[in-house]
Amino acid sequence: MRNIKDKLNKLGLKEKETDIYLSILSMGKGTITDISKKSGIKRTSIYQYLDHLLQEGLLFQTAVKKRIFYVPENPKKIIKILENKKDEIDKKKREVEKILPNLESLYAMSLTKPSINFYEGRDGIKAVYDEIVSNHKNIYSFFSPRKFFELISYEENDELLIKLFNSGGMLYNLVEKSDETAKRLALDKYKKFVKNKVLPDKFKFDSDLLIGNNVVVMISFDNLIAVIIQDKSIADLQRNIFKTIWKNLA
Repeated sequence: MRNIKDKLNKLGLKEKETDIYLSILSMGKGTITDISKKSGIKRTSIYQYLDHLLQEGLLFQTAVKKRIFYVPENPKKIIKILENKKDEIDKKKREVEKILPNLESLYAMSLTKPSINFYEGRDGIKAVYDEIVSNHKNIYSFFSPRKFFELISYEENDELLIKLFNSGGMLYNLVEKSDETAKRLALDKYKKFVKNKVLPDKFKFDSDLLIGNNVVVMISFDNLIAVIIQDKSIADLQRNIFKTIWKNLA
């Protein structure tokens, strides 16, 4: 019986609707009093569940000497009910397909609409890095290992880079020259998907700048804030500046 109830529940019937339906099915027909006794459900609660079973076409009402009886339809009708639901779903699907180009156009506009989002604190900044490495294939970064590793641990950095690798991404770093830079660039394990060029000695900064697809991220390590600007023209400009510097470095 439990298996039957589970199957009926998966068809969209609530637990008590299933109990009522099976009670009537086993009796052949029944009044509210009969159904209450058989199912163990209070009379006052039964009506709301019966309404749904009637709407679904699993039961029908009949009167015998002014008494109302609830009678089950042949269980084979469940297949017909499901077929009707499938037809209704197919009809809705065809209607949606007609307006899908319009919906996709609105969605595309929302993606390209410029936006600015602010994040605060260490957790906010870490979430920004996570979003960038998870969702952008080619990332261009003005990178200060000196300041970055004051905030982000080596282990956390490894996790971020593994996510980038798993998504098939590449990271291009213009790196501030420091002792920390020399130590990190000596690692070989990320050289296949992380490319670095070291900036001149006087090029010092206490922030991070990353460029994704149509996104620019600016991070202030001193103030623990991050700003994400989503705008294609701004991202294109920053990427071109990055590539120009990259091209002219040894």
